[in-house]
Amino acid sequence: MELNERFWSAGLEDLKRGYLFDEATRSYSCLVCGETYEEGVVYRVAGHDDRMYEASKMARHHLEAVHGSMLAYLLGLDKKATGLTDLQKELIRDFASGLSDAEIVKRAGSGSASTIRNHRFVLKEKAKQAKLLLAVMELMETGVSAEAPRFVPIHRTATQVDERYAITEDDYEKLLKQYLPKGPDGPLESFPRKEKKKIAILRHLSSKFEAGRRYSEKEINERLKPFWDEDYVTLRRYLIEYGYLDRTDDGSSYWLKG
Repeated sequence: MELNERFWSAGLEDLKRGYLFDEATRSYSCLVCGETYEEGVVYRVAGHDDRMYEASKMARHHLEAVHGSMLAYLLGLDKKATGLTDLQKELIRDFASGLSDAEIVKRAGSGSASTIRNHRFVLKEKAKQAKLLLAVMELMETGVSAEAPRFVPIHRTATQVDERYAITEDDYEKLLKQYLPKGPDGPLESFPRKEKKKIAILRHLSSKFEAGRRYSEKEINERLKPFWDEDYVTLRRYLIEYGYLDRTDDGSSYWLKG
């Protein structure tokens, strides 16, 4: 299962915790970066030679040490993912810190306690609506037939989510066969102009990179050349433009976003 699919399919409690337990592999996986810890293995804590943790505790330690709190991570996601404005995110941080309405007003240097109370009310109403929508969707899914189309997961770092991403698993497989007739490792028969097809191909190309690993520009190029030797630079540019890859300002380091 890809990291983005694991993240989006995680239950509420797993999202709050930041990692999940996979019964099949008997392992704990970080929902942020995919780091995995196998049950039954004891792990040494980096920087603490005398400290050893079992898998679940190590997963929890990893999340806190590497990513900070799950709340901070979730609040760092774009508005399209959380539906929260920058102001609402800032207020949630203050609320989570235990600040009173008066203390928040004093810290901000503007506004009023009544305004802060109104924001608290709005957030609680959003939570109620989200809970009801989740229940409705889960009830809907129980009635969906096995023949219903399954959509390919959208990477959560997509720069703009719209109908271009309405790609079913069947469509995805057909497009890969159409544009990669010699196999999934390339080369491309051509590079599609239509957005939906382009996104399908970029999604496949992004699967050739590992989460949490840093690549030099040369390494990125070497992985893309088998797909389009004449213009691998265009593939690299599109992967960044569509939110699959990111890089440092000087282009010295690239990584898979998410």
